[in-house]
Amino acid sequence: MQKLTSSITSTTFKLIDIYNKIITGALITAPHYQRKLVWKKQHKYAFIETILLNFPFPEVYIASQEVDTVTLQAKEAVVDGQQRLTTIVDYIKGTGDFLGQKSVKPFDDLTVLEKKEFLNYNVSVKDLKDIGEDNIKEVFKRINSTNYSLNSNEVLNAEYGGGEFAIFAKALVDEDEDLSQFKTDINIADEDRKKFIAFFKKNEIFNDHDVKRMFDAQFIMLISSTILEGNYFGRNSKIEQYLEKYNDSFDTNSLVISTLRNAIDLLNVINLSPGSYWLNKPNLLTLLFELREIPKEELNLESFELKLLELEQKMDLYFSADEETDISHITEEERKYFEVARQGSHELASRQHRGKLINKLIVESKITDNPIIVSPSITEIDEDYAVIIPTETGLKKSIMDATSNVRDFLKTVGVHDYEAQEWGPEHKKILDGKFMGDGDLTDTKISIYRSKGRGDYRIWFSGLSNFASSGDHLTISFNNGQLKIENVSKNN
Repeated sequence: MQKLTSSITSTTFKLIDIYNKIITGALITAPHYQRKLVWKKQHKYAFIETILLNFPFPEVYIASQEVDTVTLQAKEAVVDGQQRLTTIVDYIKGTGDFLGQKSVKPFDDLTVLEKKEFLNYNVSVKDLKDIGEDNIKEVFKRINSTNYSLNSNEVLNAEYGGGEFAIFAKALVDEDEDLSQFKTDINIADEDRKKFIAFFKKNEIFNDHDVKRMFDAQFIMLISSTILEGNYFGRNSKIEQYLEKYNDSFDTNSLVISTLRNAIDLLNVINLSPGSYWLNKPNLLTLLFELREIPKEELNLESFELKLLELEQKMDLYFSADEETDISHITEEERKYFEVARQGSHELASRQHRGKLINKLIVESKITDNPIIVSPSITEIDEDYAVIIPTETGLKKSIMDATSNVRDFLKTVGVHDYEAQEWGPEHKKILDGKFMGDGDLTDTKISIYRSKGRGDYRIWFSGLSNFASSGDHLTISFNNGQLKIENVSKNN
């Protein structure tokens, strides 16, 4: 690293002058190497109170940017102090966390004298001037090297945030990311970008903390690196390698786009609940990687969904059972999966084990030449129907998952819309139904609800254990206002 020619001196600016620079666009508060805003509103209120009390706060670092040849305006960028300055702007405007708050006196409610004192507050600024972007990034890293609030992901963003690989990752999770601000060759079709962003948003993959600390973009870098590597790796060990490799050009981004699109299309068909066990980040990483090259026409998605949901049921039972006999049907392979997934282990061996088990479920769900034979009592009257397959775990626990085909069927015939149902057993819906067997009709009560913890879609039939065994194929149909369940495995 080359030594700077001279030390950087501090200059004092009035707060109003800095504010006006930001408002006019002469001072950019969010250059690409900056982290996202992470201050909570309590921090913002305390900071404004510091200024109102005329107490000092740490100096701000700025640097020169390229001259705008259109407006003929010289621009500067904030190197350190982004959150302080944006907080000041929000306070004066009364926007963001300062809209309607009562923790600190609003700017508009200040007396004329208080406003003058606030706007004339002296801010200490170090102007790095035109020391070059590499040196600016290095200064940013060193300023924050001992700062607890800056994580390793944000440090990488400081160094590679304007690179092609980083821009690509941000574009797939941040709908506000404006690619036109970068000199980039990344070209993602609007349809694809909207699909990816909608998937992550609808399924609530990233919480506010993830977004603020850039863990959403880090996840995209992780799955992209895994796809490019062709294998799992431990922790985030390969991310920096790909950030550096594809810093100037990311000409293979179309490979990542096409494979991710394929996996997300398959998961969209399954349409898991946003709180599903399978949509936590470690499990989602596994699903996206294992499904990336599986053609839709080769996979029985209904079967795959059922296997995922059965495994989730086993996981619940594994961690709640009182006796070993209750979980004797759970394999050692499955138990290990539950343990490493619960620990959120990012080690190579853990990721490989999760991938191995999910791949096994995919192989078992490949389309075969043995279609389900549906009873003439269903087909002859041209009824719509859905197929339900009870599992051993489900029969033990008296619960069944309503797979996507069951949910779609119930919604289509106007019986029930799971998406509109609130979570928890207190919102359970009970319907009358009939078991069909050997020409007889037997009454059953159908319970329809969403689990309280994860919002999983559930359905259960009273007396089912006497009507069906694990692995039987049941059809549920609706005719003349009546729901009917037939065990086609036994009746045929």
